[in-house]
Amino acid sequence: MGKRIALLIGVSKYDNEADLPPCKKDIEVVSKIIAGSGGYDDCLTLDSNEKSTTLKAEVASYIRKHQDDAIDEIFFYYTGHGSSTSDDFLYLFSDFSTSKIEQTSLRNSEFDSMLKSLSPKQTIKVVDACQAGTEYIKSNKDLRSIFEKSSSESFKKTYFLFSSSSSQSSIALEDFSVFTKSFAMSLLNYEGEDIRYRDIMDYISDDVSVKKYQTPLFIQQADNTEVFCTVSNELADSLRDSLKTNTRTETPELIVGEADEEPKTSGDEKLIHLIQEKSKSYCNSEEAQESLEVYFNEFDSFQWNEIITSLFEVEINTQQDYTGITGLKGIGKWIQDSKEKYFASEIYTQEEYESKEKIVSEDRFGINKTTEYRPVTKYRDVIDGFRLTAPSPMHSVVIVFKPKEEVLSWYRLFFTHAFSKSKLTVFCKYEAETEKSWDKRGIQNQNEWKILHCGFKQHEAIRRLVQSSLKDIENDIVDLIRSKFGDDET
Repeated sequence: MGKRIALLIGVSKYDNEADLPPCKKDIEVVSKIIAGSGGYDDCLTLDSNEKSTTLKAEVASYIRKHQDDAIDEIFFYYTGHGSSTSDDFLYLFSDFSTSKIEQTSLRNSEFDSMLKSLSPKQTIKVVDACQAGTEYIKSNKDLRSIFEKSSSESFKKTYFLFSSSSSQSSIALEDFSVFTKSFAMSLLNYEGEDIRYRDIMDYISDDVSVKKYQTPLFIQQADNTEVFCTVSNELADSLRDSLKTNTRTETPELIVGEADEEPKTSGDEKLIHLIQEKSKSYCNSEEAQESLEVYFNEFDSFQWNEIITSLFEVEINTQQDYTGITGLKGIGKWIQDSKEKYFASEIYTQEEYESKEKIVSEDRFGINKTTEYRPVTKYRDVIDGFRLTAPSPMHSVVIVFKPKEEVLSWYRLFFTHAFSKSKLTVFCKYEAETEKSWDKRGIQNQNEWKILHCGFKQHEAIRRLVQSSLKDIENDIVDLIRSKFGDDET
C-alpha cells in the first residue's frame, strides 16, 4: 500500500504586498485537520514566511525525500497571495517582487512537474489565494483553462479546489479566509463519518458565507468516491475550538449545539450589521476625490535612484486625457470583461474589413442559375480604448526619461486608472521610444499593461501602490541599461 503525504504552505507576511493575517490561522486549522485525520504518513508545513529561495528549496527537498516511495495521494494546500500571468498561476512568497517574478514565486506548471515526479495515484490541490494585484492585460487564459490543462496532462486522479475565479479575489475577514473556514466547517457536518472530497466541494458551494463574496472554482478528474478522512469526535471537537473566534463572522452552522451565553442576534440585525461593515470600505463622491488626489500627489514624492537621476532628466506630466499613451485597446477590453462595477466603460471605433457577398443570378427564362461571391467592404465596431464615467481630477500620468547621454534610449512611463466605489485599479507600463531623428521619435507598444489594485479608501495602500509600481519600472529600466552596457567598472 502506498503513502499519503501532505504539503501545506501559508504565507501571511509580505515585503511588497499587503500582509494577510488570516492566512496564519488558515494554515493552523488545516494543519490541525491533517494531523487529526490520522490518514497521512508525512506532512510538511511551511508557515514561517520563509523567503522564496528557502521555501522553494524546502519544497524540492520534500519531493526528493519521497521520490522512491509509492504515493497513493499527495494533498497540497496553499493560503497566501496568488497571481495569474503568462498563461500560468503563481504562488507568491513573502519576498515577492514584480521585478523578480520568477525568483520570488512558484509557477503552478513548475510545481506540477515536481509533483508529477512522484507519480501519485491521486493529487489534491486546495488553494485559497488572495489576488496580489499583479495581473497582465495579455494573459489569455483564465484559471479554469490553466488548471484543467494541469489536471488532464499531469495527473491521474485529481481534485482541484480554488477559492475564487480569475476575475475575483479570495476574501479574508477578521479571523480566517472565507474559503478555508468553509473547508474546515464542512467536516463538522460529517462527525463520526467519512467525508469525501465531493462532500467538501458541495458544502462550500452551498455556503452562503462564501457565496456573499466569491465564486469557488472546482476541477476534478476522479470518481466522486474518494474519501478525504474520517471525522473523529476528537477532530470535530478540535475544529470547534479552533473556529470559535469572532462571532460576528461566524456561519450559523458554527454555533449549533453551543450554549447561548449571550442574547441571540436576529437574522435582520445580522444582515444590517453585515451591510454596515461592508459599507465601511466604500467611498462616496467626496471621499473618492480625496483618494484620487492622494494617488496623483504621490508621484512627485518618489525618490529616483542615482543611476536614473545621473543619466536621465525625469519629467512628470499629469494629463486630463490619454494623449500619447499606447495600448489603450487592451484596457478597454479588460474593463469590458471585468465583473467589478467600475465607473468606466469601453469606447468603440469602426473597423473596415473585407467580406464576400453571395450573388445569385439567372437567365431571362429562369432556367439556369449562377452563383458567385463578390468582395464587399463592411464595417464593424471594435474596442478602441476606455473612458471614465465618473469625475477624476486627472486621467493619466506620463513620465518621460530624457537621456543626458546620446547613447541612451528615451523612455516613457504610462499610468492610468479606473475605479469603483471600493476599488482603485491602476494600469501601468513603460515603453522605449524609437528615434527617427534627433527631434523625432515614435512611441512603441511592446510591453504589457500591469494591473494593480487596492482599496479606494486606503490612502496608505494607494501610496504604497504608486511607490512600488514606480520602483518596479525603475528596476526594469536599470536592468535593461545594465544588460546593454554592463555593470563592470573595469
